[in-house]
Amino acid sequence: MALQNDTADFSQSSFGGLIISKTTDGDFTGSNGWGIDPQEGAPHTGVWETQIDLGPGTFTFEIYHNWVNTGSHGLGRFRWSVTADDRSTFADGLATGGDVTANWTVLTPLNATANSAILTIQPDGSILASGPNQAPELYTITADSVLAGITGIRLEALTDASLPFNGPGRQEVNGNFVLTEIVVDHVDANVIPLPAAPWLALPLLCVKRPRRL
Repeated sequence: MALQNDTADFSQSSFGGLIISKTTDGDFTGSNGWGIDPQEGAPHTGVWETQIDLGPGTFTFEIYHNWVNTGSHGLGRFRWSVTADDRSTFADGLATGGDVTANWTVLTPLNATANSAILTIQPDGSILASGPNQAPELYTITADSVLAGITGIRLEALTDASLPFNGPGRQEVNGNFVLTEIVVDHVDANVIPLPAAPWLALPLLCVKRPRRL
């Protein structure tokens, strides 16, 4: 699913600029992504517009953490939301100080898995990572939405006392994260799967020819 106007309240300037737009540039290498150093220990927000309006359905979010410089940089606690606000009212494309304000509806995750970390769904719809802290790391989240006319998505990187320096990332030295790439898929609830071809549902009939004498 195509996203546009990547926007954040803050993006890291070091390491060549770990800015929010790098999360959708198709670069999965270990030196790319969005980070928030030196503003660890505080929540941060990234938002993206969808290029087309989306109806009720199921989202799948893949969050890639491939940054390998100075240790693992996975998200520690985070939450996804959606909005149906007009695209002209949010997501102005700024990497720092961007407009991330909208009428957001928090998504309640159905499932949250990772290659190595343990992801636990919290009562507020956020997801908390614990256990192994390795890189590269992939988080996969699924969530349903009943909202019609979805125009944008939000990722909140949230603090938690269980994380290094309160997070919002899992980097052991400072609590930073580097989100290399996000891949978002949406299956519309109104899409009816095509029926199988009729002949596939019928048993295969074998006709035995009579033997000639």
